[in-house]
Amino acid sequence: MDSIISSPGSRKLHRKDVGDREDIFSKLPDSVLHYILSFLSTKEAIRTSILARRRKLLWTYLCDYDIEYLSSTDKKENQNQIEKCLLSLVDTLLHKACHIKRFRFVAYGVMIDADQAHSWISAALKHKVEHLDLSLDIRTSFVLANSFSAPESLNYLNLELGCVLNIPSCIRFPGLKTLTLSCLTFLDETSAQQLFSGCPVLQKLTLYNCVWKNIENVSIKLPTIRTLVISQDPNSDELFNCKVTIDAVNLVSFSCTSQLALDLALINLPSLVDAYLEVSNRRLSLEQFAVPRAIKVLSGICHAKSLILAANTLEYISFAEDLLSVLPTFHNLTNINVCGMFEFTSKALLDILEKSPNLEVLQINLGLYGKEWTFNSVPHCFKSSLKSFIISNFEGCPTDMKLLNFLLENATILREITIFCEERLSADSEKQAEISNQLQIVRRGLANCVINIQ
Repeated sequence: MDSIISSPGSRKLHRKDVGDREDIFSKLPDSVLHYILSFLSTKEAIRTSILARRRKLLWTYLCDYDIEYLSSTDKKENQNQIEKCLLSLVDTLLHKACHIKRFRFVAYGVMIDADQAHSWISAALKHKVEHLDLSLDIRTSFVLANSFSAPESLNYLNLELGCVLNIPSCIRFPGLKTLTLSCLTFLDETSAQQLFSGCPVLQKLTLYNCVWKNIENVSIKLPTIRTLVISQDPNSDELFNCKVTIDAVNLVSFSCTSQLALDLALINLPSLVDAYLEVSNRRLSLEQFAVPRAIKVLSGICHAKSLILAANTLEYISFAEDLLSVLPTFHNLTNINVCGMFEFTSKALLDILEKSPNLEVLQINLGLYGKEWTFNSVPHCFKSSLKSFIISNFEGCPTDMKLLNFLLENATILREITIFCEERLSADSEKQAEISNQLQIVRRGLANCVINIQ
């Protein structure tokens, strides 16, 4: 084999192959070139246009486009020209491409004219695009024209425009299943209602840092939605004097990370399976509003089967007067995951457990400073349904042991305790053995309970 490779004839053939490579590639049919380009990123595909005149617009025959640009804070001399070329390239693509299936354009720090953005969206929709993702800095009111028509093919839409969004009454998105709205300000109640009512088959809705200051009271009915995600900046101290009522009879999954500057009312959620609530309010000026609003959200998700609560949530609802009396009863709840404990939040957790009569799995992530356990009563589920307890970031300190002892003494049908140790305890096998021995003594009344120390 080595002799063949090193022979003069083979070297001559090798040089001929190298010289012919460009000609061979140029003679490939367009369909093959399109297939090759489909494996490249949008940036790499566009770069091939410099190789030959024939390939100048070859990249416009692709179906998927992903363009992302982040403007430098230190403006270079040619920065404006670069951005002008970028916008021109996007304009060329949307108006000259043969077919667009998926289009994503992210341009942070580049001011976009509202009319130009509207032109791009209209052009993309004329291609019967399926996936449209735009993150642009518009900073002015953005109005979808009355002539706007979303094709049945559009099933995914992400709009991050940083502007006031105005939706005329005739706008509809007949095939839209996933909608994400970020950094948008709703013009008024009518515009907001029109947007959501114009999505008859919507299944997933994400609202990220949306501004509701122009709305006092709006009711949104979402009969087809399955997943709802609401997220707000925890550092914002802006209070929206706005009540948003969401009616979603088929909602399965709900997630809310918010300072609850928005008065959110969730009604008619009988199908809810899992819920996540994090009241991430870092502004004391909003505390008096966050407490009752957090309890209102908990009341709205009371049909959930699985509930994840952030430590901040327990902290805020613990300020409620007579918390046990204002909490809803979680009849369907079988799994609770508490992500952290702050000082004096143990009572709030015990009150929630008391209102969860059918709870089977309790998971607690400790690992936060200042935690202290106060046990004034034994939740009903400890005696009737709790079968599994999982604790992570376990340190083995007296307060941690107090929690486990209370559990072993009162959870009469408990079948399994799983303990995930924090780093220092994981490296101390003697301390682990000591803890295991202490727990075995306490668990004598629970012959069927297995204790796993990880």
